[in-house]
Amino acid sequence: MADRHKEGRFEFDFRKNMTPQQIADMFDDFAEDYEQEYLNVGLRSHVVVGDFMAKTIPKEQRPKVKILDVAAGTGLLGTELKNHGFTQIDALDPAEKMLNVARRRNIYQRLICAFMNKNRNDTIETDYYDNIVASAAFNEGLLQCDAFQEMIRIVKPGGRINFAVPTKFINNSDNLRDRLLPLIYQLAQEGVWEVTPVALADGEISDINGPGTLFSLKVLVSEKTF
Repeated sequence: MADRHKEGRFEFDFRKNMTPQQIADMFDDFAEDYEQEYLNVGLRSHVVVGDFMAKTIPKEQRPKVKILDVAAGTGLLGTELKNHGFTQIDALDPAEKMLNVARRRNIYQRLICAFMNKNRNDTIETDYYDNIVASAAFNEGLLQCDAFQEMIRIVKPGGRINFAVPTKFINNSDNLRDRLLPLIYQLAQEGVWEVTPVALADGEISDINGPGTLFSLKVLVSEKTF
């Protein structure tokens, strides 16, 4: 069981033939080793997103900000947010054992074991969160573009969706290539959100994945179907 789909941990092309549930199972199987394996390759996207939140939200406001950490995994980003003074943080991830590791940190108020996709999650109220954050989540087999539909619904108008993604992941993913960037800017033209892109140099996100972008999307509507 522990070796189910082990190839998909770092070989993203292998994930193209895996179902979402198989990918969740893969992460469950190495939940206890996840942080060591990924920190060994210099993963820092959780630091990048956490620092951006701290730079853009005044210290006195942070305890009041409701945040959903999407694809939260074992809680690396949640830890960064807590260290910056954020306290109202929920976690969402489809891998239950990853969330069990995150639970030990005592960071999250609520842990939701579910996929983030276009399907409505009735356990989350419309316009509930002030911010949605994600790190190391937009890549092959994890978050796909249609997840924005549900993110838009559950974040308040005026709230933000903040995530960092290596350019390499966009170019190599069948789910993101030729779709992620056009969709982001199409929805901006339609008045769904305002886009703030922050260029990230080689080495800022991780030691191995090259340059990328942090996107901060200020959502202007309650819902958008696409």
